[in-house]
Amino acid sequence: MIRKLFCLSAVLTITFGQSYFNMRGLGEINPPADARIMSLGSPAALSYLNPGILVHLDKTCFNGTALAIGTIGSETGQNRFIGNIRPAGFHSAVPLPLNSRLVMGIDQRFNQDFDVWSELLSDTAYRYHIVGRGGIHALRAGIAHSMFKTGCIGIEYNRLVGSSREDWRFETLEGAYVSIDTIELTYSGNALKIGASVQAELFSIAGFYEPSVRLNAKSSRRVHGVVKDSIKDYKIKLPNLFALGATVNPFEKLVLVAGLEYRPWSGITVNNTASESNRDAIRFCFGSACPVGPVQLRLGYSYQPWYYTAAGNEPITDHRLHLGTSIPIPKFGSLDIAAELSRRDGGYLSETSGYLTLTLAYHEAWLKRTRHWGY
Repeated sequence: MIRKLFCLSAVLTITFGQSYFNMRGLGEINPPADARIMSLGSPAALSYLNPGILVHLDKTCFNGTALAIGTIGSETGQNRFIGNIRPAGFHSAVPLPLNSRLVMGIDQRFNQDFDVWSELLSDTAYRYHIVGRGGIHALRAGIAHSMFKTGCIGIEYNRLVGSSREDWRFETLEGAYVSIDTIELTYSGNALKIGASVQAELFSIAGFYEPSVRLNAKSSRRVHGVVKDSIKDYKIKLPNLFALGATVNPFEKLVLVAGLEYRPWSGITVNNTASESNRDAIRFCFGSACPVGPVQLRLGYSYQPWYYTAAGNEPITDHRLHLGTSIPIPKFGSLDIAAELSRRDGGYLSETSGYLTLTLAYHEAWLKRTRHWGY
């Protein structure tokens, strides 16, 4: 699970990937797949990831999210660009009798896409080119119940599934390559979440808790198409997760948002063995929303240290600025738009990334038709 991080070459190409840091661990932790929430700094406790967030829901709603990312990686003055466009998630909520709601969805927990070059063979005609694709997704289903018109509690089951593939190959400057090693992994596991929220006229508070998760992973390694080392099994213990969020309405049209997430990653184990490179991570974010002319403008800031260290035991930091708005769609819902600028630093490597998130949200707008005599 812990792989050697290679240096970047001074080649400027467009490929499919997400982060050069994704070669280690389980990859990058994805934020909630909701442009409206992402534009406020991505407070997870105020998103659909919290099964107890739906205090008020009298109509069926669906939303689907797509994500586009461009990343420039820099190392000792050398730069390279990678880009990625992909679906990010789908969420739905349906009212049930007795003030209950059925919630369902799918989103990606970890992204393992990367595309890097090695400088280990820079004095020869060949270089290593390592390409990774895949990730771990959560299939979600749960139920929420509203109480006293101001509170909600919910519980949700997550089925974690995923796979990844790494191709390690020699490649020439002309583009010809020979695959020398392929590593394939599959993941499966189960998780539960419990959440709650309270909404008043001037403020709201929400939170959820996810106990530690045990993932089953299998890996196979092939050299030139021949299976080598057969199949290896891994038992991965992921840390528990605490998430809190709050909003305040100090003025009539201004909303202030804050969020906090804590994961004790130092307790992660692979086959009951801990790694010294993992570190506890506290993520926090701030945001605000207010009308500017005919649209509502949302601003946010977030900070998140990564759960493992870079080369030389250096921490990896991630600062992000968020911006977004919504475009109403009559008789349908809205198109929510979020843009983010991220700066990551870790050891000798740094990244600057731009994110564009689009969420198409449907809110049931059926009307009861009244019949009149003679019509």
